[in-house]
Amino acid sequence: MRKHILPTSVLMLCLLLTACGTKGSGDDAGNIGSHANNGSAGDTGVGWQGVTTGMDLTEITDRTEYYDLTVEEELFDLGLWAKNRQDMQVQVAAMFGDTGYIFLGMQFYKGEPVQLWDEESGESARVLLYGKDGNSKVLLQEAPAKYTAAGAVSSSGYKWYLDGEGNLYCYCTNYISAAGKYRAQGCIVKIPSSGEILYETNTEQGTAIEDLCQTEDGRIYVLARDERTDTRYVVQMDPDTGKLIPESQVELPVMEWVHLGSDGEFPALIGTENFDRKVMKVNTADGSLETILSFTGTSYGWHDDLELRNFRVLGDGSVHLLWVYTNSYAQSNGKDFLIEKLKMEKVEKIPVVLRGVFSRDDWVAKQAAAFNRKNDTYHVVIEDCGAGNDAEDFARLTSIQVSAGKGPDILCGSSLLGDYVSGMMEKGALEELNSYMEASGVREEEYFPLVFSTWRQGEKIYGVNPRMNVIGYQMDERVLGGRGTPDIEALVDALLAQEEDGVYYRGADSGQVLRMFLEGTDSLWGMVDWENGACDFQTPLFEKLLEAARRHGDNGRKNPESCITTLLRFDNVIQFDGSAEQEADGMVTCGVLFDDGCHAVSDSPYTMAVNANSSHKEGAWEFIRFLIGEEVQGTDFEWYKPPVHKEIFEQWMQEKVIVELTQIRYVNGVKVIPGFLNADVSEEKQEEYRKALEEAASLPMRTAPILDIIREEAGSYFDGSKSAEQVSGVINNRVQLYLDEIH
Repeated sequence: MRKHILPTSVLMLCLLLTACGTKGSGDDAGNIGSHANNGSAGDTGVGWQGVTTGMDLTEITDRTEYYDLTVEEELFDLGLWAKNRQDMQVQVAAMFGDTGYIFLGMQFYKGEPVQLWDEESGESARVLLYGKDGNSKVLLQEAPAKYTAAGAVSSSGYKWYLDGEGNLYCYCTNYISAAGKYRAQGCIVKIPSSGEILYETNTEQGTAIEDLCQTEDGRIYVLARDERTDTRYVVQMDPDTGKLIPESQVELPVMEWVHLGSDGEFPALIGTENFDRKVMKVNTADGSLETILSFTGTSYGWHDDLELRNFRVLGDGSVHLLWVYTNSYAQSNGKDFLIEKLKMEKVEKIPVVLRGVFSRDDWVAKQAAAFNRKNDTYHVVIEDCGAGNDAEDFARLTSIQVSAGKGPDILCGSSLLGDYVSGMMEKGALEELNSYMEASGVREEEYFPLVFSTWRQGEKIYGVNPRMNVIGYQMDERVLGGRGTPDIEALVDALLAQEEDGVYYRGADSGQVLRMFLEGTDSLWGMVDWENGACDFQTPLFEKLLEAARRHGDNGRKNPESCITTLLRFDNVIQFDGSAEQEADGMVTCGVLFDDGCHAVSDSPYTMAVNANSSHKEGAWEFIRFLIGEEVQGTDFEWYKPPVHKEIFEQWMQEKVIVELTQIRYVNGVKVIPGFLNADVSEEKQEEYRKALEEAASLPMRTAPILDIIREEAGSYFDGSKSAEQVSGVINNRVQLYLDEIH
């Protein structure tokens, strides 16, 4: 819930006086202070290492110089996977005289990227080392089958690592049955170049081995996890025995997707903490972690379709990553093996600053990176709050900057502007985009209405939503006593008539349920008269809404299985529940309820507006146009995210959804059975799905401050400290004061 730290009247006055499209004394957008140097690895003097949890947010918003990650990509594909017979196991193919290859590992060896492969033929099984030039070297004349065994062409169950002395380490985690439970047990094997197995050492039960690396001083470190406490730690390994050295253990904070690499003589980590992914050096002497680079606040998009196999931090602070695409049956876009070199450098092109609250979502960052690679004039700089920082304070700082005639070039998303956007449009703080659209040949009719309806006043368009994010709700028809879509009176009466004490929606407390009842109506069901600046919450309907929300909120005292409503999904035509599915399941659409009926709701986490104060409006629009253009909308289709361009949407629905998810097909000679074989994708259902997306509506904007007031005060009714009549009176007084301020 966002609190209005600035009095609304003060904000509106500032906007009226200073935010009507004027530029701020020739300054670039967002340049209202100096940025403190955070330092970086390698003493490069770079004054930016990304957004970290706990940092002063003015270090993000007040920068005068901009830095971003440059990315140099290099493919390292030797074509060995393509040589395998796709319809049988590598070892079986070798019995028929074919030569097959099993991928064992990809790493840095003596400063250079290399790959390890098991070459299987009818005569031998060898472990080979390949360099980037394609030349190979035999590491083992006889590959031990136990550690290279694989199914159809894929990676070995064991991961392999080559140390600087030419010794090979195989490691994995097995699951051992003990006392009726399966417990993790790590295994580390050492094989010198002579080929004998020096040891096969198991950890104690309950300890998993997740990664292994060697630092420049020759030490071997392991990333381990204690599954009993779900705790990860970095620990040195004795290379002579394979045993972990307990006194060297460095316990890690709670992190996800953790990978182990090296930073000179220190181990290094890439992991996600508080939803922020970052590179950290592990100081083995004192057990501390030092952030070298945070990906938050950069235009770098993580490769969710690839597996990170190794990385290293160089003395100049750059980070080199080695990626592999291990799912050999799927499409990898030609990047089965990828080398990436990342370095934080000063932005030399014209910076277009885009500010938003993105949490762990890096879609905007990925598109910014693609734009930056292609555009010779502009460079989109991401200003992200960071998941561990105060988003409300970030929004407040942004509103202050905009009201002062400054701020970023692009303002992105409801999380940043939710409470402020209506006033910004009224006072001219956001650039009207109609002329830009006309000059660029962007026509509304080519897109779903939700693209231009989110931040709009009549014919004037102030925001563009480049990405679908549509949801709705459905409930058991027995609650409503029929299949008709309810109005708000029918819905609340049906809920109050329920004898069972079920929750309205799983995870939604009473305050959230009350907001769900009210969020779609611009007039708050007739309780607010915007034209005359009046309100009346002391009504029987509002008291019933309060009681229904109190009774059916998920406040930890209800049966979570007895949910009255469930989510209605719009990911694709398969997962969309049309009228036939709903009738068969006894369900009926119940939300979101708007003044003109029931619609799916189009959320706006990606909606972008151009700051009227921006010195780089053309560059800002160029990026927004890029996002809704064919390159972004028509490439890298995701089956769960419909394109917003209608023509491209049709291509996506037929090719990505219907063909890939419902029809048997062959990929690289392998028969692929889809996950939704024989699903209903009839023309009738496709048309119903299109219609639902066409009618998806945006939530009213100007009610957001009132909804915050209602939720704040309604808590006194939900906890029993005030009656419904008392709470209604307080809400009425506070809302009237707000209306008096803005009227």
